[in-house]
Amino acid sequence: MARKSKGFGEILNQERANKNHQKELEKLQQKIREGPLGDKFANMVTNPKGGVKMSEVLEEFVEPYLAFIDNSSERENLLKVAVTAWNLALIPKNARQSTIDKFIKKGLKGNDPLIQQQDMREILDELIARKLELFAKNTRFIIDFQLEDTGKEFHISVASILLDPIVSDSAD
Repeated sequence: MARKSKGFGEILNQERANKNHQKELEKLQQKIREGPLGDKFANMVTNPKGGVKMSEVLEEFVEPYLAFIDNSSERENLLKVAVTAWNLALIPKNARQSTIDKFIKKGLKGNDPLIQQQDMREILDELIARKLELFAKNTRFIIDFQLEDTGKEFHISVASILLDPIVSDSAD
């Protein structure tokens, strides 16, 4: 029996990873369709042909913060905050602050210390500034994401919709 080359094994592994990733995307799409606003996201984008993948964009967006992450739970929490900041950056600046206030109040409910609120506000402000500075032309609204831990690495699946560029005011 002929031996398979190392390259062949790598190709097979990549094909398996692609199939697993596609299954994760399909699960994410199903989850969103079955959610309370599923009918509102008919134009959801997961893997646009010829376009940049939002999973790659999100990974690049959070890259400077990954050094502070120790486990998958922290990674997921970072992604949740990053997605929130990303989407906040897409709404008009005059509506942004009240939305941040509501998010912090809801997200830190029961965690009373003022310091946590200030820390969360600083993190959101920093991420929003990063979005507006480095990703201003990307007006996709992130609906949801799914994080998959394969043991050796993490894969992110992202569902997003294209927003009218007028909604974003990246000139602030």
